[in-house]
Amino acid sequence: APRVRLLPPVLPYADLDLTASTGLRLPVGIAEADLRPVVLDFATEPHFVVFGDAECGKSSFLRALAATITTRFTPEQARVILVDYRRSLLGAIATPHLIGYGTAAAHTTDLIESAAGYLARRIAGPEVTPQQLRDRSWWSGPELFVLVDDYDLVATGPANPLRALEEYLPQARDVGLHLVLARRSGGAGRAQYEPIAQRLRELST
Repeated sequence: APRVRLLPPVLPYADLDLTASTGLRLPVGIAEADLRPVVLDFATEPHFVVFGDAECGKSSFLRALAATITTRFTPEQARVILVDYRRSLLGAIATPHLIGYGTAAAHTTDLIESAAGYLARRIAGPEVTPQQLRDRSWWSGPELFVLVDDYDLVATGPANPLRALEEYLPQARDVGLHLVLARRSGGAGRAQYEPIAQRLRELST
């Protein structure tokens, strides 16, 4: 007789208990082993990278993460830039949390360079005290999440529109930056030497 593996029922994302964590500890799913929420702690690890084959759920993950962000935070607490050349995330955010939606290189470059200028004003100057550094209290404003789908498409153009964020990646905790990339697993080995991916790898993302 054929063997049948019974799969657990799928939990609708809207039913995920968002009260199981607080702050930048964002639940993104349920673990099969103990059915407890799986949490990404963006306060500890500010960035995240997803690799996967076609139709494995990369875009669904980004859509779910966007839903968590817009549910957990007000627009004054967190803002989002979506970079999505295939428009898989169209309609994922319909609130003022969304700063912009990059679907082509030119517009994405403008969005990212504008965001980089905003982050530059958050860099700690010599007047910032050690206590302010510990509390991250020398600036106020929303956390910035940049969610990028199909990063392999974004990075293969003549110029990577995300390059303006590169210098802020190591200081992400201090300036409130969170870069989340999703890309196909094919060719991922070579892609590790692309500047943004290499910088994330150096940061043990």
